[in-house]
Amino acid sequence: MITTITLNAAIDQVYEMNSLMLGETNRVLQKLQQGGGKGINVARVIQTLGGEVFTGGFVGGPNGEKIKALLNEEKMQTGFIQIEGESRICLTVSNKQTKEITELLEDGPTIHQHEWQEMLNWIETQTERSEYFVLSGSLPKGVPMAAYAMITRLLKQKGVRVALDTSGEALKQGVEAIPFIIKPNEDEIVQLIGKQAVAQDDLIQAGEKIQELGIEHVCFSLGEKGALFVNRSGVYQVNAPKINVVNTVGSGDAFLGGLVYKLSKGGDCTDAYKWAVACGSANAAEKEIAKVQKETVQSLIKELQITKIKDR
Repeated sequence: MITTITLNAAIDQVYEMNSLMLGETNRVLQKLQQGGGKGINVARVIQTLGGEVFTGGFVGGPNGEKIKALLNEEKMQTGFIQIEGESRICLTVSNKQTKEITELLEDGPTIHQHEWQEMLNWIETQTERSEYFVLSGSLPKGVPMAAYAMITRLLKQKGVRVALDTSGEALKQGVEAIPFIIKPNEDEIVQLIGKQAVAQDDLIQAGEKIQELGIEHVCFSLGEKGALFVNRSGVYQVNAPKINVVNTVGSGDAFLGGLVYKLSKGGDCTDAYKWAVACGSANAAEKEIAKVQKETVQSLIKELQITKIKDR
């Protein structure tokens, strides 16, 4: 069993438009709506691939009820903590003419201390049925900045493997707790190491330094440039397949979903790395967020090459 946590869950809405003109009336061609937030997105991909997954987090108010209803329609296994505040809405606007994606993200609710403690209690109970936990996304107000570090240490004491995908100070403190997997993008690695890491050599050097702390898999998702992976045996590069890009929102979550799914099945890490890139790419070819097609993923895997570019 894999459990994913979304501390700042949302209703994800996608507006597809012919064009977007600021200061003018714009007509929406199509509206898509689903329960979202990074951990939920990861769970959706794992479920699509055939994995057993449970997803939890905070939900509140009418938006929270809508999130639960939407996920129930997808037959996802959920266990949310009910809060006093209102869950957020995140809006993605897709411009068909320019192919530009615009995101409008609400901050979300403030979490009270008793709600946070209830979450920690729930997580500890959930360790009895989970081998992997995925901790993803931003932290809502009221939750300590060390939240992911606290959860990671709790889970490791129970023998659970942790995948962490966040940014800023939450990522920095989370890394200090030594999760099993981290998946920063280029912007997040810049925040993490405090220098402008733009060249491949910079990423490799940063990845090796982080991996030496004890993190088993350091994964850099690089969009159309594919991905870099650093583990104890070396540094691996996976190319990105050629796709018709429709909506890249959620591709990082799909990437992590594919990676954790394959590792949880006992797959070789090189196979898991290819599944990660294939899932991220498959997501980018879809209008909806983190709704990959398994057949597409399997087809894309055949196009991928993994190269060990450095021994360690």
